[in-house]
Amino acid sequence: MTGAPSLGRMGQGGGTSYINSLQASLTKVSLKDPSYISRIQNGRSREPRIVEHLGIQREPVKTSIQESGAFLPRHIHEERYRMQSKPLGICLIIDCIGNDTENLEGTFTSLGYNVQCFLFPNTDDIIQIFCRFAHMPQHQDYDSFVCVLVSRGGSQSMLGMDQYHSGFSLDRIKRMFMGDMCPSLIGKPKLFFIQNYEVLEGHPEDSSLEVDGPAMKDVDPKVLQPGPCTVHPEADIFWSLCTADVSQLEQSSSSSSVYLKNLSQQLKQERKRPLVDLHVELMDKVYAWNSRVSAKEKYYLSLQHTLRKKLILSCP
Repeated sequence: MTGAPSLGRMGQGGGTSYINSLQASLTKVSLKDPSYISRIQNGRSREPRIVEHLGIQREPVKTSIQESGAFLPRHIHEERYRMQSKPLGICLIIDCIGNDTENLEGTFTSLGYNVQCFLFPNTDDIIQIFCRFAHMPQHQDYDSFVCVLVSRGGSQSMLGMDQYHSGFSLDRIKRMFMGDMCPSLIGKPKLFFIQNYEVLEGHPEDSSLEVDGPAMKDVDPKVLQPGPCTVHPEADIFWSLCTADVSQLEQSSSSSSVYLKNLSQQLKQERKRPLVDLHVELMDKVYAWNSRVSAKEKYYLSLQHTLRKKLILSCP
């Protein structure tokens, strides 16, 4: 593939904290308030398994006021992101594997997004696509942005179809849509769902630590300084990253990602629930899968976010 990126398929649609410790596949969840970042990790924790399900808890779990709203006066409503534009925003799907595009396209179209899909691009195409979408003036008219990436890659990069290339940095993708680089998305939720197939030696979570700030590397310190806007450029990002061993594609080249399949189901069936809550339950489903398969078939899922408000992917 050469020249401008080709469009594979495009459709249009419209202060306390809690800790969840999930045995064997999940290690720790930590949500910090009011602007926080958390990491939910599939791991080898031997801690008791604690899961929160919208008021139904297997063990007591402390929840921050911002997360639950339980201690807010009745006349004060918990602040949530505005999700009223039509469409809700652009949903960019870049799929270098090809097993999940149709399902993902249907899911985000049903949620009210203008879905644009790119199948099997090479790395140069991917760079052009991101540059194009990061500078789209339409963002100023929409309430959010979604990006779904499916590819082979490394722990910090994604590969196009030209696998000899070193790949495209995931951190670079994140930076391109931050408030200082993409002013039309300042204050709006920017959601990233990433399925990366890579050669996993050992367990990827072994080197992952819970962090109190965004996991950004090689960033110019000047970029991290808030500009004239009162919203920090790194705010309002939801970063869900799942890795799996690339051998899964070799064994069954047409099988869907367990992560993306369950993500689509959650978003379709429970769209009126907060996205963070849905993701916690998604972790539970990934845990259930991992508990009955071999090491090569496991999925390792992490969440980092700097959401400042409750996010529900549907109009009030």
